[in-house]
Amino acid sequence: MPGLSTNQIATRVFSNGQQTQIVSISEDLTCEEVLKRLHLIPPQSNLVVIGGASKMTPESLLRLSSVFEQVIAPIAQRLQLSVLDGGTDAGVIQMMGRSRRAISGSFRLVGVAPRSKVRLPGEEDRPEFESRKDLEANHTDFCLVPGDRWGSESPWLARLASVLAGSKPSVTLLINGGQIALEDLMANLETGRPAVVLSGSGRLADAITDAIHQRSSETEPAVSEVVNAYYPDKLSLFDLASPLGDLTDLLEHMLANG
Repeated sequence: MPGLSTNQIATRVFSNGQQTQIVSISEDLTCEEVLKRLHLIPPQSNLVVIGGASKMTPESLLRLSSVFEQVIAPIAQRLQLSVLDGGTDAGVIQMMGRSRRAISGSFRLVGVAPRSKVRLPGEEDRPEFESRKDLEANHTDFCLVPGDRWGSESPWLARLASVLAGSKPSVTLLINGGQIALEDLMANLETGRPAVVLSGSGRLADAITDAIHQRSSETEPAVSEVVNAYYPDKLSLFDLASPLGDLTDLLEHMLANG
């Protein structure tokens, strides 16, 4: 299978039949040019999904699957949002892709990841790509960015969502997550985009919740910095144990009013 030409759009098909558009970009390409290549025309309301799904109980994972299939994907479909995330076939990003497929969604789902860390459809059997992560097979688009580590994509993800939104509302949703999700969160908050933290989803999300409620004396300095800088103006909490209809109402209000 031919490789990707830098800054040129390419089409690939996953084994499930999903066709996806992929652009592998250079450092000097602007976000406006990236969006143009993907035929994403600003302004468009959008949702940025960040996080992980490690160290969660089976009950929390089941609840989280319901969040995606009953709230996030239906909102994206109903409002025809573009959803941007990390693009890989794991954790909450995998849930995002599978929930789009489960509801037969038509909204755009755009993965942003370092080209050096992922493998494309057709590269699965190539030994040189064995250590790379698979792309999630229900995404409509991928922007593969320069960089040799996870986290290289964080500023690109944040900027692309902001440029795509323009004057329209845009919201970040943090679920679970670790160190890379913290980089994602900080990059997104720095753009001025509000973020909702799903409390009870574990790890980073719960560390932020604990810091806000002053439940721990051992809060990571970077977490304290985020809370002090952005809560409550741009950072809010939603408890995973609350009725899912309340999360629907919250996100729809934010996406309708900015």
